[in-house]
Amino acid sequence: MAVSRRTIALHLTDGTWSEATATAFRLADRLLARGHRVTIFAGDDAAALAAGGDRVAEAVSALLHRGTHGGTLHWVVDADAARRLGIEDRLASGVIPGDLADLWSFVREADVVLSPGRMA
Repeated sequence: MAVSRRTIALHLTDGTWSEATATAFRLADRLLARGHRVTIFAGDDAAALAAGGDRVAEAVSALLHRGTHGGTLHWVVDADAARRLGIEDRLASGVIPGDLADLWSFVREADVVLSPGRMA
């Protein structure tokens, strides 16, 4: 039985390492392992997740590396948020600065869209 490949878009907004963020990372890892296409748009404070040399940025790099082995992962951070946070030159390798047009593209092309994070 053939497995249907899906495109799943994750929209991250929370820049802290929370249970919701950890769950989103685990979900992305499992989806990639099954060969699905995963798109992640990190806006607002979540842009900081892909910056620096801490464990969270290492997890982002690991997910991007995982994407080279079967699944496809595109990770875009809001360039304006990255600039505001002063991290635009410290993004993990493979992370692409973008804008809300990228988020709209991810949402439009996705079979499923999830936006875990804190509630306002």
